Formats: sequence, C-alpha cells, structure tokens
Amino acid sequence: MRLNWSESSFKYFKYFYKYLGNRIFILSILSFIVGVLDGFGLALFIPLIQVAVDRDSNSNPELGDLDFLIDSMGNIGLELNVTNILIFMTFLFLLKGVFKFMDSYYKVQLQISFVKKLRFQMLDGLGGIGYQNFVGLDAGRIQNTLSGEVYKVTGAFISYFNTLQYVVLLFVYFGLALFSDWKFALLVSIGGFLSNIFFKILFKRTETASILISSKGHQFQSYLIQAVQHFKYLKATSYFKNYREKLVDQINNIENLQKRIGFYNSLLNGMREPIILIIVIIVIAVQINLFGGSIATILLSLMFFYRALNYVISIQSSWQTFISQYGGIVAANEMIELFGQGADNRMVPDEKVHSLKSVELKEVYFRFKDGSDILRSISISIQKNEAIAFVGPSGSGKTTLVNLIVGLFTPTSGKIVINGKDREKLDFQSFRSKIGYITQEPVIFNDTVYNNVTFWAPKTPENLNRFWEAIRLANLFEFVSQAKEVEDLMLGDNGVKASGGQKQRISIARELFKEVEIIVFDEATSALDSDSEKVIQENIQSLQGKYTLILIAHRLSTIKNVDKIYLVSNGEIKSSGNFESLMESDVDFKRMVQLQEF
Repeated sequence: MRLNWSESSFKYFKYFYKYLGNRIFILSILSFIVGVLDGFGLALFIPLIQVAVDRDSNSNPELGDLDFLIDSMGNIGLELNVTNILIFMTFLFLLKGVFKFMDSYYKVQLQISFVKKLRFQMLDGLGGIGYQNFVGLDAGRIQNTLSGEVYKVTGAFISYFNTLQYVVLLFVYFGLALFSDWKFALLVSIGGFLSNIFFKILFKRTETASILISSKGHQFQSYLIQAVQHFKYLKATSYFKNYREKLVDQINNIENLQKRIGFYNSLLNGMREPIILIIVIIVIAVQINLFGGSIATILLSLMFFYRALNYVISIQSSWQTFISQYGGIVAANEMIELFGQGADNRMVPDEKVHSLKSVELKEVYFRFKDGSDILRSISISIQKNEAIAFVGPSGSGKTTLVNLIVGLFTPTSGKIVINGKDREKLDFQSFRSKIGYITQEPVIFNDTVYNNVTFWAPKTPENLNRFWEAIRLANLFEFVSQAKEVEDLMLGDNGVKASGGQKQRISIARELFKEVEIIVFDEATSALDSDSEKVIQENIQSLQGKYTLILIAHRLSTIKNVDKIYLVSNGEIKSSGNFESLMESDVDFKRMVQLQEF
C-alpha cells in the first residue's frame, strides 16, 4: 500500500500500526501507568513538606482533587506523618520503576520487530521483482535505501515512539495539574498552544529538508557505485578528477541540507525553554493577582506542569529528530512500492520441472514497455544435452534471446514450451534451478573458494566430495589444492586473488556443483587472454554431451564444435546450421569467421 504523505498527521501512526498492530496501545498503557505512579509520588511532596514544617497542626494538607491520595493512606491504616508519607512515596516510585522497565524493554522489542519486518519486506521485494523490471531501476537508489536509509527508518521509529510516550506522559501530568488547579492549568495550556505555532513552522521545514537529503543521497550513491565500477578507466584516463566534481557537488548539496536541519534544531533548542518559562511566569502572576488561587494548589499544579513542560520539550526534541529522519521512511516505502510494481506476479503452478528434455520458442516476439520490437518471430528448438550457439553483431538481440530462454524476460507474444508444455503453466523456480549462467564478468563473492562454489552449503562430507568433483571438472584442482588454505582460500573483493580464467572456472564449478542441466555461457571467453580462453574452451568441450549448452559467442573459435549455430541479425534468426554448413551457405557468417584468427 502506498503511503500518501499529504494526509493528516495521523498518517505516521497508521504507518507504524500497519507493522505493529495493537501492540502500540500496550506501550501507551505502560507509559500511562508510569506517568500516573510518578505523578502520585510527586503529589505527596506537598503533604510531606506541610507535615514536616507544621508537625503540630491537625489540619490535612490540601491537594485539590488529589486528596484521595491522603485519604487512601488513612484507609490502609497509615497515620499522616513524615515516615509513613515517605514509605508510601517509596512504594509508588518502586512500582513506577517496575513499569518503567517493562515500558522500556517492550519498546526495544517493538523496535526489533518493526525493523526486521521492514527489512524482510524490502528483501522480499528485491527478490520478487522481475529482472525485466529490475534493469530499469537506479542501482544507487537501491543501495542507498537498503543500506543507508533503513538506519534512518530505525532512528525515526525510536524518535516517533519516544514522542508517543512523551505525549502520553504529557497528558497524564496535564490531567494531574487540572485536578490540582484547573484555572492555572488551562491558562498555561493556552499559552503552550500559541507557542506551538512557532515550532510547527520549524518541523515543516525540517521535514522538507529531510526528504531532499534522501533524494540527494540516492544520487550520491549512484555516482559512487559508478566511480567504483569504472575506477580503472577513470584512473587510467585522468578523468577521475573531473568525475570527482560530480561527487563533490552531491556532498555539498547533502551537507547544506544537513546544515539547514542543524540550524532549525539549534533554533528550537535555544528558544524552546525561554518561551515556555515566560508563559509559566505570566500565568502565575495572573493566577495569584486576578484569581487569588491557593498557593499550595498552585505549587502542586506547577510541580506537575514543570514535569509536563519537560515532556513538552522532550516531545518537540524527539519529534524534530523524527522529522529529520522522515526521509528514510519515504525512501523505504517508495522502494517497497517500486519493487511491488515490478514484482514477478506469475501464478505459481503446482507442476514442477523435474528434468529439461526440450526447450522450444514458438513465434516469440519481445519488446520493452513503450519500445519497438527487439526480437521478432523467433522459433527455435533446443534438445537435451545439445550444444547450441547464438552469434551475430553487437545489438542484434543475442543476450535478450538467452534472457528469454532462461526466464529473465517474458515474451511480448508467442510461447516458450518446456518438455512440450507452456512454460507459464509450470513452476518457474523449479525451471530456473536447472539453469547455470556464466557471464562475461564472472560473479565472485568476497569469500572462500568453497563458499563461492557451493554457495555457502554446509561443509558436510557429501558436499565436500561434490565440491572437489566440480573443481576437477572445471580444471581448478591444481589452483585450489596447492593453496595454503586449500578450499578455504579467500578470493577477495570481486575475486582479486584469482586470474580472469580462474574466476571463470570458479563460476563454472559453481554451476556444476548446483547440478544444473542447462549451462549458459554469455561471452564467457571474450575478456580472457588466449591461454585462459583455451582452458575455458576445453572446459566447454568436456561438458558437451553431458549438459545442454547455450553459448553466446563473440570469438567464433569457441563455438566451432557445437551442434547448431543460430545467426541473429536485427532481432531475427537469419540462418542456422553447424559451423561447416554456415561457412558454405551464409556470406555474413563466413565474413565474420574470416575477420577472426583461429
């Protein structure tokens, strides 16, 4: 559900209530009990002082409508003296301490529950989004939201519920002040309401700046990710200095907005207490001179108001903090909504794919939303353990075609048929579990060889045997076995401790460990030197006949021995056949071969 941030102030409560439900009210009840017990304990200071000063007086102290506290002491057989009042006060404050502990610990539990639910929701959203929709998202925004903004949401939660508790306590003390002297309490309340107009303006400006900070943070993360990804190029060409200016501008924008929030916070902190004290002083003067109020009840009411005013200050401070973190809530919600809009909402059929005997594309067309056709009238058939290849110029649609086959994209029209059945009527997860994908840039995690190959499978004897079998099939045995740490060798960030060829072979080993049936090689050798390319070619040849192989090849030597080659041109299958037949029948293919060295 999308939050409409222009709704009334109740929107924040509804947002948290969506995650926490009625547990919010339990926290409020605990805060209420804490405030009442504290107020009753404070109220007993008035009779304590009066009894201590005038021990011989037989008259009972005045507490206004709170006289029932004194009466309750008599009802339980306690004489009104200093010792008994202190005992009664101690009991009330100890009881308050118990409920305060329960209140604080319960809030911690709510915080953990909320943040966990929100993070799980974002992770589920990320995992559920279709790749076809994912490619249109801003990577910097995703990174900034999942790593940075979520902490602002945590801070916003703490500040919001601090504010909620302070509001409850404020009403408790305000109610007690009314019981003591309603005229005095009413006058102070009117003054506090008028002062709140000034604070409301500051809150609104802080909220606007907070949202802008999140937006600028997305842009900064996007630029930063690109700086890391393209660091080699930027450094080699001396462009980093120019690119740095973009980062500097973003940092300056963010810092200026944070400075603005800091100014509003400082203004609030500096002006808050003087304004409130001036109001109280004026009200005391009016109460005594115009209404002739009792000094005892005024003092008691003032004591409650002093407590209440502390919570007014706390409310404004915690609310200001909440508003300054508000951008994180907006960012998290918008990201969840984006994930939801792009979710892969296919129905999950019961029928699973247990084995891939054949994959057929029948009159398949594909286009992105609001775009022209990228693929047109594609009809091909791939049989079990067959090796096929797609070749053609850059931009011809080869990778898009493979993305359709493996289920990353959905055809605009036409059908993809698995084992003679429409793929849309089969369980997609079971289908994808049969597929391995080797890309031009191998996917290597900053972890051990074992964890990279097994994808963090438990290190059982069975898994170790499968690991070493995959290592042998991928021609990695020498590299791994001779390392000091053996399978626990750390590969470093993006596999910095392994060569390009070794990284590709680790990627192959991962898919072999997974026990897939189709292995896709997407330009798997184009970034390798000749020696590494030869090793990968040998790997591919050794897998032929054992797995269904789909190759996208720029270097045609890689696909010389495959069963069938499809020449893709301008989104269509121009011709097909084995290497020799295409050399004879297709001029374009022959020219491509002649331009490369074998």
